[in-house]
Amino acid sequence: MWVKRFTALSVLALIAIPPSVDAQSMRGTGIVPTGLLLRQLDGVKRVLIIGAHPDDEDTSLLTALARGWGVEVAYLALTRGDGGQNLIGPELWEGLGVIRTGELEAARTLDGGQQFFTRAFDYGFSKSADEALSLWSREELLEDVTWVVRKFRPHVIVSEFSGTPRDGHGQHQASGIIAREVFGAAGDRSQFTEQFEHGVEPWRPAKLYETSRRRFFGGRGGTDDDITVINTGSHDPLLGRSLFQLAMESRSQHRSQDMGAPQPFGPQDTGLTLVNTHIDGSGDGMFSGIDTTLVGITARLDSSLGARILPHLEAYRASVTRARGVFGLSPSAIVPDLAEALEHLVLAGAAAGAVADQEFMITLAKKRTLATQALMAASAVTFDVRVADDLLVPGQAVQVQAHLWNGGDFHLTNPMVDLEIPEAWEAREMSVSGLSANGEVMAGTLATWTFDLIVSDNADLSRLYFLREDRDGPRYRWPDEPDLWGMPRDPAPVRGRVVFSQMLEGESMGGRVETVVPWRYVGVDPSFGEFEKPVLVVPGVSVAVTPGGIAWPQDQTQSRSISVIVRSQKDEGARGEVRLVAPQGWMVTPADHSFDLRDSAAERTLEFTVQPQGELSLGDHAFQAVVRTDDNHVYTEGFALIDYEHIPRSPLYSDAELAITVFPVAVTPGLRVGYIMGSGDDGPEAIRQLGVEVEVLDENTVRSGSFGSYDVLVLGVRAYEVRPDLRAASAQILDFSRAGGTVLVQYNRGSLGSLAPQAIQVGRGSPRVSDETAEVTLLAPLSPALTTPNQITQLDFEGWVQERGLYFAASWDNAYVPLLEMNDPGEEARHGSLLVATVEEGLFIYTGLAFFRQWASRVPGAYRLFANLISL
Repeated sequence: MWVKRFTALSVLALIAIPPSVDAQSMRGTGIVPTGLLLRQLDGVKRVLIIGAHPDDEDTSLLTALARGWGVEVAYLALTRGDGGQNLIGPELWEGLGVIRTGELEAARTLDGGQQFFTRAFDYGFSKSADEALSLWSREELLEDVTWVVRKFRPHVIVSEFSGTPRDGHGQHQASGIIAREVFGAAGDRSQFTEQFEHGVEPWRPAKLYETSRRRFFGGRGGTDDDITVINTGSHDPLLGRSLFQLAMESRSQHRSQDMGAPQPFGPQDTGLTLVNTHIDGSGDGMFSGIDTTLVGITARLDSSLGARILPHLEAYRASVTRARGVFGLSPSAIVPDLAEALEHLVLAGAAAGAVADQEFMITLAKKRTLATQALMAASAVTFDVRVADDLLVPGQAVQVQAHLWNGGDFHLTNPMVDLEIPEAWEAREMSVSGLSANGEVMAGTLATWTFDLIVSDNADLSRLYFLREDRDGPRYRWPDEPDLWGMPRDPAPVRGRVVFSQMLEGESMGGRVETVVPWRYVGVDPSFGEFEKPVLVVPGVSVAVTPGGIAWPQDQTQSRSISVIVRSQKDEGARGEVRLVAPQGWMVTPADHSFDLRDSAAERTLEFTVQPQGELSLGDHAFQAVVRTDDNHVYTEGFALIDYEHIPRSPLYSDAELAITVFPVAVTPGLRVGYIMGSGDDGPEAIRQLGVEVEVLDENTVRSGSFGSYDVLVLGVRAYEVRPDLRAASAQILDFSRAGGTVLVQYNRGSLGSLAPQAIQVGRGSPRVSDETAEVTLLAPLSPALTTPNQITQLDFEGWVQERGLYFAASWDNAYVPLLEMNDPGEEARHGSLLVATVEEGLFIYTGLAFFRQWASRVPGAYRLFANLISL
């Protein structure tokens, strides 16, 4: 039995080889994985692309370099895209950031790149670089980017943006500015000296380029004469399509942002403009003037040491060249050359000993990892570690199996398998099957090592490292674990390691082969087949309160029902009691509930009622749900699984709290609202909390046009954009309005088509006001929309979050009456945020105001204004 535990040294060794090397797309065995790895085995070229958000990256450039040229490429997104919109679900803010992080990871597994981030939180659309660099702290942002550059050590930096107003979004401008600043700062030993205590050294990139593929204002960044053109559209015989087509598949992973892209045939290219260089006579090529040879990594070594290492590197390159020369339909033919190449890398490392030169040691380790992967891919050898359960709890015992499948022609001799586990976890090897009588894994056979694993009682929960603590305003807090800084997520807590030798006809092929893989869960869905999930450690009991927030009209005295959901993840279930602890001035009944959950995944919803006692004070009132189990464990938080098929599943934790915000608000009594949901928002719940009856309308109801039982139809955000049934029923909706109903349309990113009763222009490029504190002028202060039943004043526009609104109407027919005026600093006044048109007996309202963001924060003025709109 071999069971290894993580030590500080083993963790550093893991981080020194970026996890993306182990996460190459099209991984496995056979021609394609082997061929892609062969492209990476010789030479040392690294490119870092810098942008502001997920989906800012030039995916065609990244794919051409990584998959086509074999370059080590990474994309640094300053933010995780937390402040954007979400086409595929209701998640916003941190939840959306988790989704978009996963979408970048999914994209990188296709295009072959690595992924990094800073601590910057996407606070929403910005029109000013000054705003972004002030909110994020220019110095701290530069510090984060410098850390990534020193960790990744790129020869070339590519900035997606110019750092000028022609980039449009203020965060785009900020990324362009910081990319230029880090080009000098990363190599300056006097900058951010504390980073050197965490294993990085100053790094001076050779060249800084800017992409010339797009500009929001002012055209391309350079003239055609000074653009370096990168071909992305030629057919790649290994992939069976062009690199551009693969790049567009990568691009299409940004599903939450409506980024599905075609994969066209034919020529394509992308361009780069040289902005700055630290080398003379750099020439026209991207890497011209830069020593990108593998033997070049010995240049900084002592001459005698370099002389001992150089022959092994030359022999390695010769072996790789031979492998490339004979690579064809049978990858096994190049196994002897790859085994020899790997052995020379091992010998080079042994000759180097404890060399202090970081570039040499890290590059050699990466090449050894890649050569090992290429050897296993060509040999048709697969090592996989699977766990029997996908959601584990502290203290749980679970079976783990490590499979070594030898699908090739060579025998695997003296195989040794172990698990690397966190401190205090326990693992015991229970059995080994599939080995021959002399302990080999013969050609065409499968060997399996079975372990019993016990998760420690105090095991850390699977909690994304950048969400362990609350944000510091528009910046995430990183834990005191430098190995995690800038990474997409935490590494898997358990990994399997295998070491073996290869033999053919009694002759050994090279030295020992060693590889490490993370554990994973593989299940089978009867409808879709096999699927994979990351293994998560979650609480034994989770507790959640729904709704988590309530907007409470001040004059409301009756009680409301609150649900507390208790869920057990333990195999043996859980028993205990739950209480909803109230602040002063409120009564909760009953005082507590008992529960008895007898199985894993069992849950129970327990109902409490909350009611004010006496006069209600304005403002926020916090309630806390507390679970105490019979074994005296206390739980006060729950988790939701963000689980979409195209991204890794992730847990998002939240305290089991109820926040009630009390403020004066009224609605017309007896209203019935039909809500046509769009891409997802909290509108129906917000309306219910105003005391209004609301029903979410399904496709059949919308298509039938059966709206007669409603007073108001509210269209959720982007509804006309994402609901074909709504577009088909436009005429019936207008008929509803003509007959005396009110139609309230929230923002759309495209034309309203036949839904609008009169001409109105809405779409991409429409005005928006990103300053949530922008002054608002009431253009029609006597309009019922601003007076009845709530008198709207300037106070109702205080406390708004992220932005005033987006996709305002750009122009409109005189039939529409604009009610509000606002603008961002330095811009002309905008009147298209709220328009009301009379349609025979009814009303048609279009609003770009960001109500959907205000509901989650229970902004009183937004509720009061919306109450007026549905009361018209």
